[in-house]
Amino acid sequence: MDDPDFDVSRHFQKIKIRRPPDIIIEQISDLIARRIIKAGQKLPAERVLAERFDVSRGTVREALRRLEFFGIVRTSPQSGTVVENLSEHVLIGLISNILNAGDTSPEMLIEVRGALEALSARLATERAHGAQIAEIRKAQQRMREQAEANAYTLEEDLLFHLKVAEATNNNLLRSLIALMGPDVLRFSHQHATYKDGRMHAAANEHDAIIAAIESGKPDEAEKLMKQHIDKSYEHYRRDGNTDATLDDGEAESGKPVRKRRPKAAAV
Repeated sequence: MDDPDFDVSRHFQKIKIRRPPDIIIEQISDLIARRIIKAGQKLPAERVLAERFDVSRGTVREALRRLEFFGIVRTSPQSGTVVENLSEHVLIGLISNILNAGDTSPEMLIEVRGALEALSARLATERAHGAQIAEIRKAQQRMREQAEANAYTLEEDLLFHLKVAEATNNNLLRSLIALMGPDVLRFSHQHATYKDGRMHAAANEHDAIIAAIESGKPDEAEKLMKQHIDKSYEHYRRDGNTDATLDDGEAESGKPVRKRRPKAAAV
């Protein structure tokens, strides 16, 4: 006869701790779904949001920063924080991807990302105007500074790619690349792809891509971007920490707190 205690235990589920920024993002998503917040609409000031959510302004700032990072809102000193001019379905999809990104294999990620990023570099070379190229360079400078300080560069690295995508002036392509953002960050944290000099090499590769974009060489920009993505994957295959995994909360926080698992289950 089976142990009844064991049968009962099978019905328990893992508890996920919800962080305050996630709850704020979920509320914004709900308001977008209910059409209370619309594309192009300005959000309340950070101070007002902090009072309404009854949290610190730092918590609100983190939530808004994540929304901006993935192309859901944009913030400027003149206009404040404004929801991007995308359809509500795209906006909700982007937010859902941030909060509930599922498991994606490195092979799937590299296939799709390589194709989209290469196209992004080509179109950015053909279409970018001066201000957009300046934004790409600004993002690259932030990554370079982090690399020189031997600090984590994952978000700065991804921001460079998002700025290139913005310079394509193709909102759909930009949204697709932004949708991959959480998986790219999770993959990089999980397998420590930023270690052993990779972040310095990646910064140099970014410089070469920018030079091709500024020189108006779409074929070269496309080739260099594809090589850049491939080299990151090769680094993972050669040196990546393939026997470690991260909980969603750990990946989101950027803290490399790992749980061991059998190597046979590694990607």
